[in-house]
Amino acid sequence: MKLLLSFVVIIALSSAKAQYSFSVKSLNEINMETKETISTIEVNQFFNFSLKDEFMIHNLIDEYGNIEDSQFYKIIKKEEKNNITFLSCESGVSGLVYQYFISDDEENGIQLFQYLEENSIYQMDGKSSPCKTFKQ
Repeated sequence: MKLLLSFVVIIALSSAKAQYSFSVKSLNEINMETKETISTIEVNQFFNFSLKDEFMIHNLIDEYGNIEDSQFYKIIKKEEKNNITFLSCESGVSGLVYQYFISDDEENGIQLFQYLEENSIYQMDGKSSPCKTFKQ
């Protein structure tokens, strides 16, 4: 019985980290080789990732707080390694695949990044919170 209870607790804790919401206020383009910030763009966007449901939602917000545009992406590949979750997300509109990674460590907290080119990424500044899944 103790073994079963331990197993249930481990599954619950691991699935709790499988959902993320991000309120993004700026995109910092960073050169991966030099670690220098190339540019900063002010934005108002929301990203919701549900690894359990295998989808991502990206919302663009206007200056009044209204949703300007919203799109679903299918998570077609995910890999977890050293507190980093790597994701490939396919656009239902264009069919293009975008690469994201979510870092979750004690020092920096939960952070969202997007690969841009071979040598640069967007570090997305803002706040994160848990996201409830469709599949409970």
